[in-house]
Amino acid sequence: MFKLKRKIFWTILLVFLGLFFRTIGHIAPNIEYVTAASLLAGAYLGKKYAILVPLAIMVLSDTLIGNTNIFLAKSEAYLVIGLVGSKYLILNTKYLIPKATGLGIGAALWFFLWTNFGVWALDSWGMYPKTLAGLIESYLMGLPFLKLNLLGNLFFVPVSFGIVEMVKSFYASKSRNLNFLFRR
Repeated sequence: MFKLKRKIFWTILLVFLGLFFRTIGHIAPNIEYVTAASLLAGAYLGKKYAILVPLAIMVLSDTLIGNTNIFLAKSEAYLVIGLVGSKYLILNTKYLIPKATGLGIGAALWFFLWTNFGVWALDSWGMYPKTLAGLIESYLMGLPFLKLNLLGNLFFVPVSFGIVEMVKSFYASKSRNLNFLFRR
């Protein structure tokens, strides 16, 4: 039961941080915390939470800030990112933070490719013709957002994983130091 309570605490914290950085603490377009939250949920909480965390962030934040039909592509992109994190981020390894950072870079590229395709495919404003030239134009117009997303992921992902690992290390050393109090 304690493990479930801990998972619920971390889930709420990740959703809160993702929601905060998509609304009140919004820095710039596509500099967000959702990727870091998705990868953290996948790595530390498991596959179910890798789906729950990004989905909750997107639904709650889109309810507050509004969105268009592109929310489908954005939500799908973050779900894939979380699931990849649950599969490929192996805890307690020496290279966890660099590996997570690499996935953050890959996530930015995936997000760019998938959501710009979604903008082109689901375009209800007629911004891009439904041609190869229109698809290419949607990708070209998205390049500034890719740059910002990469910058955000290069900051949020390693910092977040670093903080979680420091907290884990701190509590592990505290429990070792206090073990003598709980021996029978």
